[in-house]
Amino acid sequence: MRDRSSLRLLALLVGVLVASGTQSVSAHRSELSVEIVSQGSTLTPNGSSMTFDLETRCDPKWTIVEARVRVEQSQAWGETSFTPRCRRLTYGVRVTVPAASGTFETGTAQANAMLIVRQSKTKESSDSASLRVRPSVSLVLGDGGALEDGGAAVSVHATVTCPRHATGLGGEVRVYDGQAVGTGSFGPTPCDGDPHTVSVRVPASEGTFRAGPAEAFAFVGIEEGGDVFSGIDLKTIEVA
Repeated sequence: MRDRSSLRLLALLVGVLVASGTQSVSAHRSELSVEIVSQGSTLTPNGSSMTFDLETRCDPKWTIVEARVRVEQSQAWGETSFTPRCRRLTYGVRVTVPAASGTFETGTAQANAMLIVRQSKTKESSDSASLRVRPSVSLVLGDGGALEDGGAAVSVHATVTCPRHATGLGGEVRVYDGQAVGTGSFGPTPCDGDPHTVSVRVPASEGTFRAGPAEAFAFVGIEEGGDVFSGIDLKTIEVA
């Protein structure tokens, strides 16, 4: 009887260990997943594309059949493929979706992501989300500046591009040539997806501007949905 009881106990322990080992192996197997993790996306100033983030999980032994993202708005849509990182862990992937038809705008957009792989058979994971499309603004300073009033001021060009439905707030340009420094402001420019160039007069608050290289810093702001977004540019310009 004792021998039979010992054998039953041994068999039970072996069964538990085997089951435990099976669960451990299963727990370490890679799961296929794709998830849209961004709550919002960033829109280019001209509305040609938007950017947001995904998270993917896949096994490096799997063959990627298809990895694709599609974004839709009432007036535009676009899609693109992406390359997931398959390392058994969850990895972030940043995707930029170009508009295939129409122009993207600020507001909301419906995004759909799909990841299909093949091992012994085909597996698929997908996700969808509503994204808030946030604007970005481009600010580009000209390469040169023009002296005015014998160096009392310098005139600099700035080009601003911002997407439709945003509101321009204007900005400032600051110039320093090692001897003189000054700040000039400019008013709002239209937000319509097209570049708009303004001439900014920067009066010297200290010293007198002279011909030659100078450091120029520019700042511009836009408002959309109650939030303020900014763009900057910093470069060396040639004053003449």
